[in-house]
Amino acid sequence: MARAAQAPNAGAQAQALPPDLLQVMRPLAGVLRTVRAVLLVMVVLHGIALFLLGQGSLPGLVVMGVVWWALGWLMQSAAHLGGDQASGVNTATQALQDRLRQVAQQRGGTGLGTGKKKP
Repeated sequence: MARAAQAPNAGAQAQALPPDLLQVMRPLAGVLRTVRAVLLVMVVLHGIALFLLGQGSLPGLVVMGVVWWALGWLMQSAAHLGGDQASGVNTATQALQDRLRQVAQQRGGTGLGTGKKKP
């Protein structure tokens, strides 16, 4: 009974994002990694210009730092979501396979698709 109650929740979680969307987003992760590295270099250069040369602005430096942090958080969340999505799909698939095995065993012996009918 508890297993049946968990199966709809796993199915609903698995439907959150289609697997195709996750595959499309993978190349974007590489681009975000590059953008984040370039932004870090810009933050360092801007910090050097601001504190050593007296040129630049502190709010600009803070905004670039926040954008760098936000991109890191976005990448981490996407990776975590992709892992949760895969585990949710695996859980839903496992529950469905278990149910199909039970139905096959009830219908005709082993239910392994041998094509033999029970006499």
